[in-house]
Amino acid sequence: MWISFLVIMTGSAAAQSDVGDVYCGTGVETGITIVFGAIAGLGLPATGFYVCRAGLSYMRAGGNPEKKNTAKERLVMSGVGFGIIVLALISPELIDNVGSQMGFEFSSCVQPF
Repeated sequence: MWISFLVIMTGSAAAQSDVGDVYCGTGVETGITIVFGAIAGLGLPATGFYVCRAGLSYMRAGGNPEKKNTAKERLVMSGVGFGIIVLALISPELIDNVGSQMGFEFSSCVQPF
């Protein structure tokens, strides 16, 4: 049952060659460029700021364990935020590489970088 469902559902997707050709030359193409530019242009410097701030907070904590734990927590959360931003920036390329191995590609106008 599940195999027939997968064959039926993926049959139409396998017939497409370039996903996203419909969006070329429209506002969606511009929107993708703006969103990914904003993530790279604002997210990475903001993450660097918060990592530096958490590091300085840790250095200034001295021997106070409560301040050290708070600073460690902020530093870990800054690292998680950095990981999320990096994943958001590289995931379209990863998805495109996996898709090209499976027989479909994204159109050049929906790839952010």
